[in-house]
Parts: sequence; C-alpha cells; structure tokens
Amino acid sequence: MPDPQLQPHHSAEPSNEPPDDLDIPVILEVVELAAHLINRSDTLTTEQLAVALYRVPGDDMPVLLDALHRHQLVTDHALSGFVGLAWSNAERPDLALPRDRWRTLFAAAGYTEDGRRVPRPTQPLRLYRGSVADRRDDWSWTESRDVARIYAAGGFGGRLPGAIWTALVEPGRLLARNTDRDEAECVIDTVGLAIAPVSGGAVLVDHGT
Repeated sequence: MPDPQLQPHHSAEPSNEPPDDLDIPVILEVVELAAHLINRSDTLTTEQLAVALYRVPGDDMPVLLDALHRHQLVTDHALSGFVGLAWSNAERPDLALPRDRWRTLFAAAGYTEDGRRVPRPTQPLRLYRGSVADRRDDWSWTESRDVARIYAAGGFGGRLPGAIWTALVEPGRLLARNTDRDEAECVIDTVGLAIAPVSGGAVLVDHGT
C-alpha cells in the first residue's frame, strides 16, 4: 500500500551507476524507491542506506530517510550517520518534513557532528542566522556571523534579502552540527527560543555587487 506521507518530486536525473549496487536498485524517484524498500522489509545496512539516499535528489533525502525510519528499516546507529547529511543536502529542510518528524529523527540519532554521534557541548553557544524575518525561527543556524551575512544578503536559491539574527542557544536545543560546506552549520530546535536581530543591524539588500 502506498505510503501517504511520501510526496514525489520530479527533479531526478538519470544515473550511470551499475544496477543492484549493494542490492539497492537504481530507482531515482523517491516514492518508488521507498515503496520498493518498504515492501522488501529488510533492514538496511549503513552502506545500503548510503547508496539509497544518494539515489534520490538532495531535497528527497529527508523524505526517504523518514519513510525508512518510520517502517523500522534503519537502525538508530545507521540513522546517526545520515540525518545531518539529509538535513544539509536539502535546499529547504524545514519544508521537506514536518518539524515533529525531524525531532523524532534527531532524537533517535542523538547529537551528531558530521555524522558522528558525540556528546553535546556543555555551554550555551552564540549562533547566527541570515534570513527574512518570518523565517528567523527556521532550524539552520551558524557559528559564523560572516556566513549569516551571506545568507542575509539573499540573491541565491530564491532567497530574499533579510537580516542577521542571533540567539544564545542552550546545549539541549542542539540537534546536529555540519561543517562539510564550511558553513559551521548548527541545526537547532527553535521552539520558544529568544531570537533578536544583531545589534545595529539593518536589512541587507543584495544590489548585485
């Protein structure tokens, strides 16, 4: 029976990979691949999960990972290696899955840094986010004000110019840290978080310079 929580995307590109790599078929459409793996009912190894996730577009990684987790086809250990990756590879991960599903995935995976489960920091972190005001409580933040400034300027990925926001984030809010794109990204749960514009900051407009 089709999974009603799976939403198809149509941006997959043809693959030149050989078929049945680690017994993961070359299916590039997320709903079809998820249905195949769910119907097979075999728990995926870490290596198989990696192959499956890279079969689909980055925006569909969270959808596939969530479907496999809901059907108990990935262990928490395997999940910890890929939940941060799935978040980071989606252009707008906050929209890829409902927040309650992200909370479930991150809770099962434990706190991770670059795909490794590690202890959370013990002290609050000063973090920044560049965005328009109505997206200031999305979950992708950074330790770098310079990175936040780039995102605040907008002009790429359909982003509008916004402002730099800041918050002092308690360790319990930290879900994952990703450094593979040199953005010092921290994924945090922002519910109830006090968020303020950087002192003296104004909306930064991208004039194309």
